[in-house]
Amino acid sequence: MRARWFLLAPLLLALTYTSPAQTSPAQKWFSVQTAHLISYSSDGRERDALEAAQRSEQLIAVFGEIFHRKEINFSPPLRVLVGHAPVNVNGAALIRTAVTRSPAADFVTVDLSQPDSWPLAAKLIASLTLENNYPRAQPWFDCGIASYLAGVQFNGDQMQLGGPPPGMAPPGIGEWADEWIPLAKLFAINELSQLPTAQRASFESESLALVRWLIDNNRLAEAGAYLSAVQARGVGPEQAVVSAFAMSSADLDRQVRESLEKLSVKKMPAPHIESSLLKPQKISAADAHVIETNLLFSGSEPDHALKELVTFMRVNQENAAVHRSLAWAFLMRNDMENAVEHIRRALALDDSDPAMHYLYARWVNRGEEDRIRIESAETRMGTELKAALKREPNYAAAWELLGLAELSGGEPKAALAKLQRASALCPRNNRYYLNLARDYEAAGNLDAARNLMLYARAGGDAAVSNEAGELLDQLGKSQKRQRQWEATGLLPDPNVKHSKYDNLQEAIEEDEKAEAKSKSPEARQDVRKIDYLKGRIVSVECGSPPGAILHVSSAGRTWQMHVADRNTIVLIGMERFDCGWHDAAVSINYEQSGNLQGELVSLEAN
Repeated sequence: MRARWFLLAPLLLALTYTSPAQTSPAQKWFSVQTAHLISYSSDGRERDALEAAQRSEQLIAVFGEIFHRKEINFSPPLRVLVGHAPVNVNGAALIRTAVTRSPAADFVTVDLSQPDSWPLAAKLIASLTLENNYPRAQPWFDCGIASYLAGVQFNGDQMQLGGPPPGMAPPGIGEWADEWIPLAKLFAINELSQLPTAQRASFESESLALVRWLIDNNRLAEAGAYLSAVQARGVGPEQAVVSAFAMSSADLDRQVRESLEKLSVKKMPAPHIESSLLKPQKISAADAHVIETNLLFSGSEPDHALKELVTFMRVNQENAAVHRSLAWAFLMRNDMENAVEHIRRALALDDSDPAMHYLYARWVNRGEEDRIRIESAETRMGTELKAALKREPNYAAAWELLGLAELSGGEPKAALAKLQRASALCPRNNRYYLNLARDYEAAGNLDAARNLMLYARAGGDAAVSNEAGELLDQLGKSQKRQRQWEATGLLPDPNVKHSKYDNLQEAIEEDEKAEAKSKSPEARQDVRKIDYLKGRIVSVECGSPPGAILHVSSAGRTWQMHVADRNTIVLIGMERFDCGWHDAAVSINYEQSGNLQGELVSLEAN
């Protein structure tokens, strides 16, 4: 364990106040940790925490089955908090069915005292699962998937699929026939704010009807092709529908409406969640209070929440949870001196939290997460980022910052795998795609860089879109690019001074071990360049998992592209790797391994 520090930065004292904490009466809290989340019960009922964990994991498992995903990730982590009575902190009711978002964790709170609270919570959990595990999509797709999962009913070891969630009216039939929105118009809606309130219910129920038709007819892959066409390549909705579904939007509209006349609910075994692995644990009153106060940061009085945590910390100096929360709070305020004190205290008390190692690296980088502010970034941040990844291998932000550190040091090949991994773990983060494009440009792969810049430009983040447009204008123009990279922080700022806190003693020791290991014969780097080709997939060989071989025809020759792990390969415009692909137009980035043979790096649908 790291040595402990016992002095607070002077700036912290200015934020303290002397009034006692106004909290709800103490109650027993329980938690249950699962493969994907932690559930909490705030009113002393172990069973509630167990049920929340079971329901949430089953819902996530159904999502995985629908999209053929074995690995589901959440970045930031997912937390589910349930209770039968309001939890009040300083007069604020915390337990209502809603989502509270922060860089540290996403909380879904569930008010079990209200009827039908679980279907609404299920819809929120489904939306977060989709956001963290499926590329950028249009509102009808996101809304339809979330409603489909919210309508799943679990009953023991059985479940029912296909029914609407409670309170949703069936669209397009009977008295609702006149409310039907033609699918051509539905596809054109990119912002729900465009809709009048009266049409919102129709939009949601029609989105569910369309998604249900896609799932029942095994057409989700075509939906992915449609979304890729309209969002990545700018194809018009009607042309994209014809290309993806081999029918017009009017014909698709007719088929979806006809499916409503013969709607049936499917019954099948529910996903099995091993109950012996779900073990409730008591949460201390101190940790419970930290969780309660954290939920107030997204409310109307974040300053009051910060003061509450500072006051609480003064009498709970040995509580790692309060120091972690204060580290995040001060970092979000760009108060770096107070942030590092609490990062260090949290690590001294318990260094098992990957986020604190990541935040320490952020602090070394002057708080930045999307650009590099220091020289020798990989050396100075790498140890802490690798410590975070050792504790959480799917920590997207740590992969991203480590990749940027290597890219800023002139190592685009070493950075590529890290930036690809970050993009795969956060498939809707347009900034990650833009940074990956920078890496491809630095490596000389301008076609791949252009495609990713176009994809990032088409996203909903205005700042990223503008930056992507500027990068596209200067693509391949090295002198102008050098100045632009310096301006955006992807090259280190030589004027930033070093700090005495840049490396902990343990970090120095780990760096020395890593350096010695890197000089060993086993650590020789692969120096092959990344090449690019366009062609058509002729066939796919899926032998022993997780490997595969793609046979790709290009310029009259057939290549064999080896895939090391088809579950983690970077895919653009495709929802998953399919062993049944044939006659599919693709763009491929690869490393040549022999005559007409290569190791696949990434695969994009054309």
